[in-house]
Amino acid sequence: MQRVADEAMALVAGAEGVLIGLVHDEWLTFECAAGYLEEQVGQRAPLQGSLSGLAIRTDETLRCDDAESDSRVELDLCHAFRVVSTVCVPLRRGNQAVGILSVSSSRPRAFDDRDVATLTSLAEFVSVVIAAACDLAGVTDTLLSRARRDRLGTFLPDGNTRAAEERFVANVLSPGVLGGLETKSRVERFLSGRGLAHVFQPVFDVTSGELFGVEALARFSARPKRTPDIWFADAHAMGIGVTLEVASVKEALASLSHLPEDIALCINAGPEAMASDEVLQLLRASDSRRIVMELTEQVKVDDYPRLSCALKQLRLMGVRLAIDDTGAGFASLAHILKLAPDIIKLDRELVSGIDHDPVRGALAAALVTFAGKTGAEIIAEGIETAAEFEVVRGLGIRYGQGYFLCRPTSAQSIPNRLAREVLSGSATRAS
Repeated sequence: MQRVADEAMALVAGAEGVLIGLVHDEWLTFECAAGYLEEQVGQRAPLQGSLSGLAIRTDETLRCDDAESDSRVELDLCHAFRVVSTVCVPLRRGNQAVGILSVSSSRPRAFDDRDVATLTSLAEFVSVVIAAACDLAGVTDTLLSRARRDRLGTFLPDGNTRAAEERFVANVLSPGVLGGLETKSRVERFLSGRGLAHVFQPVFDVTSGELFGVEALARFSARPKRTPDIWFADAHAMGIGVTLEVASVKEALASLSHLPEDIALCINAGPEAMASDEVLQLLRASDSRRIVMELTEQVKVDDYPRLSCALKQLRLMGVRLAIDDTGAGFASLAHILKLAPDIIKLDRELVSGIDHDPVRGALAAALVTFAGKTGAEIIAEGIETAAEFEVVRGLGIRYGQGYFLCRPTSAQSIPNRLAREVLSGSATRAS
């Protein structure tokens, strides 16, 4: 039914809101809505004295161009719902009235004869869809609430049988829905602090070998085994992505006291989480001067002014901004131009093979020049070979991280310096 309401909004150009009401005795109860009428779900309207009731009784699609001058409407209800013009389509199941599809606007004369004809031609289809939905809901409720009788006639639930029936019904009605529910359950476990942890990848000064900081990398212990970016993407698809990001920031900040003193802690967050009050409060309660917040290329920024305002507050606290994944796509370059980061992180795709690809080398050199003129520092990510390390250092890039330098590890195992053989250039390819 909700899809019917949503599609009706898209179908009729003048529509600002849609209601679907089902008949209960002498009333219509609004079960689904779209547009500005969404807040009216659960409300009721009388069949007597309303245009909807008249449409049902006459079995005709009726149009009201202006509620203020139309005696057929229930004017108080129109005022309450902010409906000025509307088209009411009766929905029937055989000879029985099922309900009404009401397409409305807060403006007068929003609909014409073509809209009425279009909605009328779809009335039978919509009626069948809604009647089928009602029938399906009823039989599903009956099936899933049914108990089993034991031999003595006592009602006892059979857990295994009922679970099998629920799975069968759910997969027939919405293929894959159970997988989504299971994923949501696992994400909610992460939110409660179970199964979410961090490892830390050191970031070194590639000239002196001294430890500059560490990047906190989220790790999720759950089945199926997935990379962190997929867990975060799933959480965002479920509408709890920012909540999971905030939980990850909180968990990463808790490790600050276990890390070597005076090193930076780099934490990944998307724009919405980074601009949230929750993250602002978490950073305010921590040693914020040691924090670098990393904004990734993979997350779209919809509101640069809001993010810029939040970053201003963070910078007043001493927090630095890094743009992650630079070189992986256009978005990171837009972030750099609009947000003036303190640190630019070269994506591993740009660093990988930089020792034998002149195009990668030229782009990295250009970014080094840009950073030097804007006062930003460069961190090269994904350094995996001695040859890549030497090119990065030769380009004048100050900081680097990657498996060649040090793999992600626990807070207690972070080295204070690069291994001497790495700095000397005599190291071989990391295993």
